[in-house]
Amino acid sequence: MIQAIPPSTAERLEADFYPSLQNPAVALCTEVWQKIHAATLERTKSPYTGERCAGKAFRLAMPPLSGYRNICDFIVCAGYGMLLGAIKEENGTKLLYSAQVALATVPRQSKTQTRT
Repeated sequence: MIQAIPPSTAERLEADFYPSLQNPAVALCTEVWQKIHAATLERTKSPYTGERCAGKAFRLAMPPLSGYRNICDFIVCAGYGMLLGAIKEENGTKLLYSAQVALATVPRQSKTQTRT
């Protein structure tokens, strides 16, 4: 039997092809990157300047390194930022190390409480 394929919607395509954007922190950082990149590119006509400014905006939009959930979201944003090209690999490793240090300062009991 042949089944009809439902038409694609922007939300469905986003969920199917960009599952990382389901994380609110990643979605925010990505949206900031896209807006700043487009605005800077329109103003300066320089792809280098657009990427540099958008990368800085992406990093500034990342969650603070305080609290277990924020640290986890920071790690996800750093990883996604490296995949996107918003964060250079050498900077990404430093950000991930910072997150590792911050995670070590979170009391053990709050980590297990957040997961339940």
